[in-house]
Amino acid sequence: MRALGLTDGIQHVEMRLTETGPRLIEVNARIAGDLIGQLVHLATGVDLARAAADIACGTTPDLSPTRRTAAGIRLLYLHLSGTLTARHLSEGFAAHTPWLRQVHWLREVGETLTLPPAGSMYSARVGFFTVTGTSTRQVAQRTRLVLDQLTLTTTPPPQRSHLPEAGTRA
Repeated sequence: MRALGLTDGIQHVEMRLTETGPRLIEVNARIAGDLIGQLVHLATGVDLARAAADIACGTTPDLSPTRRTAAGIRLLYLHLSGTLTARHLSEGFAAHTPWLRQVHWLREVGETLTLPPAGSMYSARVGFFTVTGTSTRQVAQRTRLVLDQLTLTTTPPPQRSHLPEAGTRA
């Protein structure tokens, strides 16, 4: 951030750990996208949007954490393109898991979803869920528990024949 001269405001820095070490993906003077702000709030109690607004108004933001936990999100995609025929969690599972903070479906049963390269990762997203825990390890374990209770089923599109239809010329 210093190298870019960014000294005030909310910054979003994205890195990926690779076999050869960390790699910088993105640096921006903005709040992170998607549900990252919600995850920060779930894990720390800090409201990033409020902090950004305070800074923009010349007010010192309150960045004091009100909790020290962990949170995670899992975006849900089909394994193959086709018609979504089922999407649900096992009955009663969510009622006994207060750490499963949110399940949100973006696609309805009957919709056709197309994965890349013919479609996009956004248009192929079926939904997402968020979980909390005392550590990143516990969040990862809980994410696996939710996935074990999750059903996403697809019927693949009919195969198109490469032969010309009757009455047409090849």
